[in-house]
Amino acid sequence: MDKHDASTMTTRIDQLSSHVVYSNPMPHVRSRHGFFPGLVQLPGGQLLAFVAIGEAFESADMTTHLLRSADRGRSWQLQGAICDKATEPIPTSDYLKPQILRDGTLIGLGYRFHRLDPEQPISIVRTDGLLPGDNVVCFSSDQGRTWSAPRIIERSTPELVEIPHGPIQLPSGDIVVSAGLMKMPDGSNPSGQYGLILRSRDGGANWNDEVRFFQSASRTVAAFESGIARLSDGRLVTICWAYDTAFGRDHANQVSVSHDAGYTWSEPIDTGHMAQSSGLLALDGQRVMSIHCHRGQEVGLFVRVVDLSDDRWNVITESCIWGAQAGGQVPDSQTFETMIRKIRFGQPSLVQLDNGEILAAHWAIIEGQGQVLAHRLRLVD
Repeated sequence: MDKHDASTMTTRIDQLSSHVVYSNPMPHVRSRHGFFPGLVQLPGGQLLAFVAIGEAFESADMTTHLLRSADRGRSWQLQGAICDKATEPIPTSDYLKPQILRDGTLIGLGYRFHRLDPEQPISIVRTDGLLPGDNVVCFSSDQGRTWSAPRIIERSTPELVEIPHGPIQLPSGDIVVSAGLMKMPDGSNPSGQYGLILRSRDGGANWNDEVRFFQSASRTVAAFESGIARLSDGRLVTICWAYDTAFGRDHANQVSVSHDAGYTWSEPIDTGHMAQSSGLLALDGQRVMSIHCHRGQEVGLFVRVVDLSDDRWNVITESCIWGAQAGGQVPDSQTFETMIRKIRFGQPSLVQLDNGEILAAHWAIIEGQGQVLAHRLRLVD
């Protein structure tokens, strides 16, 4: 871990409590695992969580469910699935993330895999590729109680686009989200590997994917599990898990900055944090909170408060909030298919509540069960 001079540690991260967002209430009766959470707070104070629930990590019945909390995330009630599978023309497994727009509309944005053969995993062992699928969006106008049918988003790449976090809405009204490219079923990436920005200028009806926020010289480094945040001065910041698909190894998390609402981006900034899945939350001034899944020599879920003055990644303070020495270490070199089978916690995200507290959510395998957890944090300056 990076070491910092004690004189810079002007902020303290207090961990107040931890909560279970989703856990199978009857694991002795049926298999149900929860993964890939996304949280959002409604103007009235309620919290919504999107959680992918299914009988196994890559099961064909995996679909996004909504959970609701009326007590700032201390307890959760399962509301049901977002998508009506009975109306879909082919079987799919879907993974959506929420955001609330300024007009009160809720948007669910993400992707789904085609599951024509329920015995075929998402990852294809023979090719190290992934099943084909669609990028989709759906909407709710009644605080998440009912949802429109998923609408397929047209994209310019043959590869399915990975959207791991919810979008943000800019002052202009544009909706933007950072994303990466998955592999084709044959294991190839015809477009190369890069991080892209999906942008909608009409409330989510249509999307453009031409802007790139991250690209390596080799075009083999993927921008997986990326997240985006908007600072109070208008800058946009992305962070990603930089995974070299040619050599099967990780680079440190990479950050990019935009000064023009996400149309152009800086060269990648190496954070030095050897982590995989990550996320961002804009704080006051020029600060962000970042969250990282560390695997390897260091294992655990780490949060950091970072000063981004002059587009520099200056860590003010950091803390491991869960899973120190937990399982899930990943070898330095391997196939992508092998790696995702070994991971035991991931896809962390942050949401700031109306009382100033912060919830850090992630999934984890605990006693053989896929669960979704949330940790309540408070910053003390």
